[in-house]
Amino acid sequence: MCHDFEMFSLIRKKRRIYLDTAAATPLRKEVRAAMLPYLETEFGNPSAIHAEGIAARSAVESSRQKVATTLGIRPEGVLFTSGGTESNNLAILGRLKYLARKEGIAYSDMEVITTRIEHPSIMSLVPVIEATGVTVRFVEVDGEGKITVAALEKVLSPKTVLVTFAYANSEVGVVQNVSRLVRTVRQFEKTHTHGRRIVIHIDAAQAPLWLPCSLTPLGVDMMSLDVGKCNGPKGVGMLVLRGNVPLLPILYGGGQEQGLRPGTENVANIVGAATALTLAQADYQERAVSVSKLRDSFIDLLTEALPEVLLNGPQGEERLANNINISLPKLDTEYAVVYLDAQGIAASTKSACAGAGGGESTVVSTMTGNSERAKSTIRLSLSTDTTLADAKYVVEILLRFKAKMNELTR
Repeated sequence: MCHDFEMFSLIRKKRRIYLDTAAATPLRKEVRAAMLPYLETEFGNPSAIHAEGIAARSAVESSRQKVATTLGIRPEGVLFTSGGTESNNLAILGRLKYLARKEGIAYSDMEVITTRIEHPSIMSLVPVIEATGVTVRFVEVDGEGKITVAALEKVLSPKTVLVTFAYANSEVGVVQNVSRLVRTVRQFEKTHTHGRRIVIHIDAAQAPLWLPCSLTPLGVDMMSLDVGKCNGPKGVGMLVLRGNVPLLPILYGGGQEQGLRPGTENVANIVGAATALTLAQADYQERAVSVSKLRDSFIDLLTEALPEVLLNGPQGEERLANNINISLPKLDTEYAVVYLDAQGIAASTKSACAGAGGGESTVVSTMTGNSERAKSTIRLSLSTDTTLADAKYVVEILLRFKAKMNELTR
């Protein structure tokens, strides 16, 4: 086995092996081409009433229609934001503010359900909304990060106004059975909420390249998207709504985006966002089938070469096609990522938004209850450009790193 990996070391990679697509993806050439006119010649402000402004407004509205068609919703259900973090904030804070100010529900009479493995843009909101008097109830996940129906039923209450969770987890790649969880909430509504709807929001930032994102089959009311994760420009995302989900703004200024997201629209990014999302969803199935086969082969190589490897999260279809998250107990994986980088390999230990530096993965700690395992994670997120040769080279470098660490600790 080791001889096979040594053979690959003789063929030094001239290109870098990029295995951090969960954090950022390259811009597709079609997206760049769509954006270019709005970076150069079509520079008008969409709120202006002259010809240049009207052209910019037309581009924004055409993009809104394109997103709506792709996701199976009405154009007025598409709100452009700066990314997944802002979309999550607007969905949660905007909904709670509406219920308090327009429907007269006291914050102390509201409950929000989420999990402890959510993205920092959700987890950082917990103390903020709790400070208003809202109760946050955490649904427990199993050892693979999945929300079970029984666990969800346990925390639903007549005071529940919002359920929010990630469609696919950004660290361990667990894909939730969204439609089953939605059915559970709707069944509870029938007998416990006296006709009041529980709004369901999902964070789908990691989904468009690999999973279906049409809202009606999923059954959710709100979805957050970040096109920097699906070959679009960074700094742009969407909050998309199915049906009537009234919100109040969390930022104040002009009346853009139906008064819910003030500020001059970034026309080029919006055009790029619509193009990237549409392209991602057009062939997600073929892409997922291809990359998941490589993912599974990669995992096999890792576990064969490094018997101590622990896979975090589920296997098969319940895992994002491009996600590998492992623990290497007793190894400094923060240093391992630096070592990999020096050898031309980009990887990470956890979500980029969880911050750089040491510390354990709260996601893995919550799932496994094992601090040592949570302190020794490596996340490898693949793309259609990743090859089996790349996988073998990465395993070889990890073996080399392990040998180096063993030498230092003798």
